[in-house]
Amino acid sequence: MARITIEIGGRPTTYDASRALRVGRETGCDILLQEPTVSRNHAELRPVGDAWEVVDAGSTHGTWVNGQRVDRMVLPAGTTILRFGLTEGGATAHVTVEGAPPAPADRPAGPPTAAVPPAALAPTVLPTTQGTPGMPGGGPGLLVRTRTADLRFGTHAPVRIGREPGLEVTIDDAGVSRQHAVVEPRPDGWWYVDRSTSGSFVEGERVVQRRLEDPTTTVLLGHPTAGYELELVPVLSASAASRAIAGRKRRRTLAVVAAVVALLVLVGGGITAAVLLGDDDSDGGGGGGGGDGAALTEAELDRAKLASVLLLAVDGSGQVFANGSGSIISEDGLILTNAHVAQPSAPGQGGDPSEDPDYLRVALNSDDDDRPAEATYRARPVVVDGVLDLAVLQIYADIDGNEVDPAEEDLPEPMPIGDSDELRTGDEITALGYPLLAANPEDFETRQLTVTRGVVSTFQHDPIIDVDRANIDSDIRIGSGNSGGASINDDGELIGVNSAVITSQTTDQLGSFTGGSALIRPINLAEEIIEIAEEGGDPDYVSPYLDNLPTDPSDLPSEIQVVSAGWTGDGQGGCSGSSTPDEPQQYAVPNVGDTIYAEFSVVGLEDGTPVTFEFFDLAGQNVQASFDQVWNFGSGEVCIFVPFTVPEGANGADAAFVVGQQVLAENPVVFVEVQ
Repeated sequence: MARITIEIGGRPTTYDASRALRVGRETGCDILLQEPTVSRNHAELRPVGDAWEVVDAGSTHGTWVNGQRVDRMVLPAGTTILRFGLTEGGATAHVTVEGAPPAPADRPAGPPTAAVPPAALAPTVLPTTQGTPGMPGGGPGLLVRTRTADLRFGTHAPVRIGREPGLEVTIDDAGVSRQHAVVEPRPDGWWYVDRSTSGSFVEGERVVQRRLEDPTTTVLLGHPTAGYELELVPVLSASAASRAIAGRKRRRTLAVVAAVVALLVLVGGGITAAVLLGDDDSDGGGGGGGGDGAALTEAELDRAKLASVLLLAVDGSGQVFANGSGSIISEDGLILTNAHVAQPSAPGQGGDPSEDPDYLRVALNSDDDDRPAEATYRARPVVVDGVLDLAVLQIYADIDGNEVDPAEEDLPEPMPIGDSDELRTGDEITALGYPLLAANPEDFETRQLTVTRGVVSTFQHDPIIDVDRANIDSDIRIGSGNSGGASINDDGELIGVNSAVITSQTTDQLGSFTGGSALIRPINLAEEIIEIAEEGGDPDYVSPYLDNLPTDPSDLPSEIQVVSAGWTGDGQGGCSGSSTPDEPQQYAVPNVGDTIYAEFSVVGLEDGTPVTFEFFDLAGQNVQASFDQVWNFGSGEVCIFVPFTVPEGANGADAAFVVGQQVLAENPVVFVEVQ
């Protein structure tokens, strides 16, 4: 018979399997807990044959196994983290069952785990092998130095830090929050993410999240000078660490040389100026600055603002049901936008023809920033590339449906088209569009133009079209409704089409917004469809990249199996849960900004297969986060956890695992108030 050891607050107690154990605040419970969110009669641990099970006794705030709320669950062999009540005000126990049988074969307890990093920064799935520290391909593990110990971790799960017992790094310090921070494995290394109210500080500055780039990052928890000190060290191989140190030495040398050169330039400039100013025989020439690199002028921005249009999708009954943005690119009324705005059913988009608008209203901006755009014309698509998510519309009628010749209309000056290949990381760009997806249909036509600025963060490769600059990744702030709008350079030229939100940090009834990362389709990829549109359009055009998509179910190996495995609060559920559209998992309402994890069990997916993870609201109408990935975990059984940052006002989410046009698994979660 299996024995059970229960450790709470560092004190273990072992019980035999002779009877059930009551857990709660009530006097007489075998395991007496005093935390405020623990019910008087909270749960029972019951011997079942050669195993033990935990049974919730109708508690107010729930019983949780590895972060997943359960009513009844057989505990596997080894150590399991149980929580009674909420994270704040609950009790955590490490429960070890000795001699219990392994988990049932139909739901393995421990397949290799792969982490999908939080969607905050261009997320990519991180494959790992259970028990093997370090990221694949030589990526680093993590060393955490505390006042009392050095702790080493692999990349199979995030490393949680705080006062709460059961975390990977538990700190007994009153200035540290119960769940203070998490260090997450991402494709570009380890990231420190603060989850506290008192803050985390690096070199005196408060940080919300930070990539661990230096050999050692020192973080103070709770106070910029008197906080608890942690040292975080990505554990590179010895050769890689040596190369990094040598590289830093070279950079320091170069920095010194550059400083000396700069000093010489300044001194030389000062001498030249003195000569010119003091020479009565000079011709007065000495002033001339180049205009290259000048900031965006007011006139250039005004031109772009007037050429930015609000697009309103109208159904067959004449009702507006969605909105997007676009840019006038020709004097005869051509408008560039996204395919998912113009024609969601276009080959490569995967939408249903019933989702296509009957036509699109074109609302023009004005010189008055306080006035909403005014619906003036009708337009329809003349060429659409569903894979590139680009489309060109043609104005053909006034708002009442009377045909017009757009070349004879008083349209705004077209937005000039630039060269996206000239962009470099760090270049400033400006996005224009009409965000805030309306909560009520009558509000669709009250959108005002927004202008936001950011920089080019990086460029993303797309394996479908096999282009290195397939997307511009930027920290620019865009949101629902910006789709199809322009991003312009400092010359006021159109260099990209705002196409996707990589991650949604905040979402409310008005839509979802990035917390620092967005995808912009480079304008150079639109050259072909713009040329076709200028020649009159081609409604039968099909993207040349369509054949690269596994659109037919027969293209996917029959042995691929993706199973939704529920949600956890820490990404350590081991794919032991379940959730389906018919029976969605219920989850106690989390705090806004918390990260929770959707888990999927995957078998048979070959390396190199493009995968998309999408998070929808429960109505299925608003994409709260979406990002693409190339699978590189191997075709064996893998458990992956996909993080989701809880937005404001969310009542749940539905995580979808998509390959090509196929949704292979849906994993919904419903947030419920606990009584």
